[in-house]
Amino acid sequence: MKTGERRLTPVARVAAPTPLRYFLAFSAAVVGLAIPLLAGSLPVLVVLFSAIVLLLSLISGARQDPYKRMMTYPLVIGLSLVLLINFGTITWTITALVGFAVLGMILGRARRAARQGPEVLPEPKTDPMAVPATTVATWAIGKDRFEELGPSGEKIDELLGRLDGQFSALTLRRGAARMDAVGIAPDAVEVYETDDLESPAWNTLVASGRTMLGNEMSAAGSPDQTDGESLRRARAAARHFAMTGSRSRDLAWSASHRDG
Repeated sequence: MKTGERRLTPVARVAAPTPLRYFLAFSAAVVGLAIPLLAGSLPVLVVLFSAIVLLLSLISGARQDPYKRMMTYPLVIGLSLVLLINFGTITWTITALVGFAVLGMILGRARRAARQGPEVLPEPKTDPMAVPATTVATWAIGKDRFEELGPSGEKIDELLGRLDGQFSALTLRRGAARMDAVGIAPDAVEVYETDDLESPAWNTLVASGRTMLGNEMSAAGSPDQTDGESLRRARAAARHFAMTGSRSRDLAWSASHRDG
């Protein structure tokens, strides 16, 4: 059995702006626009700058990525600095920029909430014992957890190559057996395997020793066992486990125990 990658944690529902926020945002835009016009600023420039800020803040406010939602702030700050340097009646345009930036972000949030739709809770994670002869891969990126049944070798290679501070562990389950690949960088991966989770007996992939590279036996300390060897070993171990549910005998392992 194979399935594509699926998310195990729900996506946080984006709350649509309340009527009060709409009122305050429109009020900020109206007041912000009125101040420079009453102060004698050139209407064409005030309207032009305000329209640009409104459009970009609406687009950025609708983005799912929080970093992309911040793209409006550098624009507003940059225009404000230019207006402050050229101090005069045009400087009051800053109030319009701020007001329309707030309005654009509120409208962008409303668009993001409408596009997301109602929250859909994902189904529970798969019990490996319920899918015999199928490898269940699980991993987490930050607070988000993911799962895939029957991951391909290419998928496993990709995941192990992405290990970092946010994504530091890949777990493979096949029946009662389990393998954990742990690391904060692709070049420093530790692999642990057990044939039965009910048993305290585990096996740790040895970082040095003899291993099969292709059809040749490579000894520790040879040029083939330097850069990237940790990742190559982890990929070979994980691929073999995904196919068989057991550790590879072509790799060196040491016996260990886990209590509890």
